[in-house]
Amino acid sequence: MGHFAYTLSVVDVVTGYSRRRAVLGRGQAGVLDALRRIVEEWPYPVWAIHSDNGSEFINGHLQAFVRERGLQYTRSRPYQKNDNPHVEQKNRFLVREVVGYSRYDTPQDVTWLNTVYQWLDVYANACLPMRKLIQKTREEGCVRKRYDQAATPVQRMLNARILPASSHAAWEHWILSLNPLQMHRQLESLVTQGPSGASIPPHPPTPPSPTACGFDGQPCGLTTTPQA
Repeated sequence: MGHFAYTLSVVDVVTGYSRRRAVLGRGQAGVLDALRRIVEEWPYPVWAIHSDNGSEFINGHLQAFVRERGLQYTRSRPYQKNDNPHVEQKNRFLVREVVGYSRYDTPQDVTWLNTVYQWLDVYANACLPMRKLIQKTREEGCVRKRYDQAATPVQRMLNARILPASSHAAWEHWILSLNPLQMHRQLESLVTQGPSGASIPPHPPTPPSPTACGFDGQPCGLTTTPQA
């Protein structure tokens, strides 16, 4: 087959909450289907999407999708990867450093990648704390950076009050039900076995569904990019 797998990465720049989904090729319909699924499963409302300027995004399918949902849409400048720094950072340590640079070019490979990403998304969002840059100053030729207190994307989501208070208990119960060490071991085993011999359960602990939470908080904007 001439096509190979690409990873669609989506991240909220405010909370750092992120999702990934593999697609075979960069066909417009396939990328839109993956994006639609991610948006529908996002834990809080989405008001905008920012993408790079590839043809998999700049097309009538995506334009119809954002109009249908009343979303704002912006794109990056050509050849300016720094316009999507949050996504590019996630692509490095949550895609390349996990699944590597091998060529995945069969439907079975894509299924395996999406199984990895299902576990990885839960692990990254609920178990991996991150820091956000809050100040950068230059002093005598040296750049000094200050960061906020480390917190996981789910913790930032709860602290930002973008979910109704009635859903906080469900999210906190879900977080406490997770075993980070066990999830890390399962991810390692899944990646080591590869597409041919994965024996780990296909579905990780499922977070509270968006419909169960109810939406009365402030929507968010997302940035997206495909990564080969």
